[in-house]
Amino acid sequence: MKVKTMLHVSESFHSIQGEGLTTGTPAIFLRLSGCNLLCQGRGWRCDTIEVWRKGVRIPFKDVLPREHIKYLKRGAHLVITGGEPLLHQVALQDYLVWFLAAYNFLPFVEIETNGTLEPSSFMMHRVNLWNCSPKLANSGEDLHKRFNLKAIKKINELNSIFKFVICNSRDINEIRSRWLGSIDRERVYLMPAGSTREELKKTQELTVDLVKKFYLKYSDRIHIGVYDKKTGV
Repeated sequence: MKVKTMLHVSESFHSIQGEGLTTGTPAIFLRLSGCNLLCQGRGWRCDTIEVWRKGVRIPFKDVLPREHIKYLKRGAHLVITGGEPLLHQVALQDYLVWFLAAYNFLPFVEIETNGTLEPSSFMMHRVNLWNCSPKLANSGEDLHKRFNLKAIKKINELNSIFKFVICNSRDINEIRSRWLGSIDRERVYLMPAGSTREELKKTQELTVDLVKKFYLKYSDRIHIGVYDKKTGV
């Protein structure tokens, strides 16, 4: 197979991880283009769709500026996100091999995925944390598009968490009936829907109440609390 030398990149930026297990950790976000879902439901819509729909093919050496490499050497996590970054899985494998050869180290790598695509054996061994966000009916996507049981079970075997966006109290019924049988309970995070501070306020208390009632975990979205609806920060 021909070795890839370019990635289809929408943006990269220095920030902190705002969700899940590593919340608050300095991070370099590498957002790749494209997704296999749109998530434009009545309850919420993808808050980065305008960004991941754009992008350019960039040679590996130009994917991250030197300043970002410096932050990674200091311990910032490399968070590869989208869209759906596993659409670029082959190129990502080659990029990580190239990265190690070029910089003589590999950072702590997080992948943010919707759980519809199975990770390769290579990615399973090179990624440190899988942040999986399976989509519920509130995403507006049909079940056959957003639910891949084989992929979910494989990700559940890795160092992973599963974040579910909560819009209303009915969402917990879908999580309990469809997902909890395939995911370790201690990996499950509930996260309030909202792409602005005002939208988050409407769902935070409900989400916390569901976490307490069903003994799951809560994930805030602290980047929205800090930056509101700005992207790339």
